[in-house]
Amino acid sequence: MKSTSLSLIAGIVALAAVTGFAAATAPGDGGTTEAKTATRLPVERSSLLCPAPGLSDLAETTYTSFTPAGGGGGEAGTAELKQSAATTAEDATGKGGSKGKKDKKTTDAGKPVVSLKEPGKPATADASGADTPALVGTATGRLAPGWTAQQTTTVEAGGGRGLLGVSCTGPDTDFWFPAASTAKSREDYVHLTNPDDTAAVADIELYGPDGSLKSDVGEGITVPARSSVPVLISTLTSEVAEDVTVHVTTRTGRVGAVIRTADDETGSDWLAASADPSGTLVFPGIPADATSVRLVAFAPSDDDADLNVKLLGKNGAISPVGHEDLHVKSRMTAGIDLKDITKGEPGSLLLTPARSNKSTPVVAALRVVRGKGS
Repeated sequence: MKSTSLSLIAGIVALAAVTGFAAATAPGDGGTTEAKTATRLPVERSSLLCPAPGLSDLAETTYTSFTPAGGGGGEAGTAELKQSAATTAEDATGKGGSKGKKDKKTTDAGKPVVSLKEPGKPATADASGADTPALVGTATGRLAPGWTAQQTTTVEAGGGRGLLGVSCTGPDTDFWFPAASTAKSREDYVHLTNPDDTAAVADIELYGPDGSLKSDVGEGITVPARSSVPVLISTLTSEVAEDVTVHVTTRTGRVGAVIRTADDETGSDWLAASADPSGTLVFPGIPADATSVRLVAFAPSDDDADLNVKLLGKNGAISPVGHEDLHVKSRMTAGIDLKDITKGEPGSLLLTPARSNKSTPVVAALRVVRGKGS
C-alpha cells in the first residue's frame, strides 16, 4: 500500500497573555512617568476544531486529547470535544454555500465525544464510518493552557485508503493551503468548521501555475452555527491544475479549515494549513524511505520570490542537483519534483531568500510519498 503524507509548516500556540499598565503626564506638569511590570496571565479558554474524518464506511478514527501538566492553576475547568451539526458535501458546493442540511446520522451534539479530566493524562475515543461528524471543542480553567487534540484515521481500501493524521486546529479568519490540486486523479475537499453560535461566511480563492483560477462559486460560502461544511475544490473551477494553492478567508465569523486530499494512485491524507507567509521556511522530518517528494510554493505578494533550496542531513546542508533554487512568480503556484531526495537518510528541507537584501514571503508545502507497488 502506498501512503501520501502532506507536511506543512505549523505555527506556535501562545500559552499566556501579557497585560500591563502605564501612566504618563504631559511635559511641564512636573509629574513623572510610571510603568508597572507586565503580568503574565494563564489562558482561561481554548478552542479546537477537528474535521469530519469520514468519506468512507471503512474509516476508523481515534481522537486523543491532552493538556500538559503544570500549565497553570485556577479552577478545574473542562476540556470537551463534541459533535458538530454535520452538513453534506452536496449542500456545500453550490453558489451561496450550504443550505444547512444535517446528515441523517447526526447524533446528540451535546454529548462529549472526548472529555479530558486532568492535565498530564491523555483522554482517547474511537469512531467509525463515513458519517462521523466534525468535532467542536472548548477547554476552560487549568485544562485550557496548551490543550491539544489529534485525530488519526485509517482507511484500509478504496480510493481514499491511507493513514490520515491531523492536529485539531483553532478557529481563525485566514488560511493558506499550498499543494492542493484540481487534477483528474485528485479529490480534494476543504473542510470548514464553525465553532460559534452564529453563521460564518467564507471565501475560497484558488491559484494555479498561471495565477488565479476563475471561480464564481467560491465566494460567500455559508457555514451554519456549530456546523461543518466540506467543499470539493474541483467544483469551484473548470480549470485543471496539478498544483493549486487554496486561500480561505472569512467575511464574517471564524472557522477551522483543513483539506482532505485523495489521489487515485497514492491514497489520501490531510493537508494542514501552512504558517503565515515568510521569507525562510523549514520542513523537518522527511522520512528516509521517501520515494517521492514534491515541493509546492506560492508568493502572495506583488513581488516574485527567489529561493535557495537545501537539504539538511546528518552531515550538513547540500543543494539538490538540478533544484538548487526555485523561482516563484507573484500570485502564482510553483511546484518541483525532488524525487527521492533523502537517498535513504532522514532529512529536512530549508528554503531561504536567494538574495540577502530581498526577502519575499511565501507559503509552501511538501507532498511526501512512501512505499512502492499497489
